[in-house]
Amino acid sequence: MKFILTLCLLFLGACTSLSTVSLTSIPAQRTKTVRAEVSKTIFLGFNFDNDYVDDLENQLKNKCPNGVISGILTKDEIIDYFIMIVWKHHIVATGYCNKGTNTAMNGEKL
Repeated sequence: MKFILTLCLLFLGACTSLSTVSLTSIPAQRTKTVRAEVSKTIFLGFNFDNDYVDDLENQLKNKCPNGVISGILTKDEIIDYFIMIVWKHHIVATGYCNKGTNTAMNGEKL
C-alpha cells in the first residue's frame, strides 16, 4: 500500500524551472507594454519541431503595428507534470511599443 501511495505522489507532483532569460536594451521611452506567449506540451521527450515559437514574433508585431518594439524580455519556462513523461515549454516575451517607423522590431531578434 505504501508503495502505491509513494508511486502516486511521484506521478502527481509537478515542478517548474526557468531555463533561459534574455533581455535586449531597454529604451528610455516606455509608453506601452506588449506581451506575447506560446507553449507546447511534450510527451516522453518527443519534440519534433519548435515552430510554435515563430508565432511569438507575430503576436508582438500585431500588438504594435505602427511602432517599434524594444526592451524585449523573454523567459523560457519548463513545467514538468509527470516525472519526465509530460512537460510543457512555455515562452513569454514582454517588450515596449514606442512610436516610430514600421520596422521589423527595430532589427532585434527574439
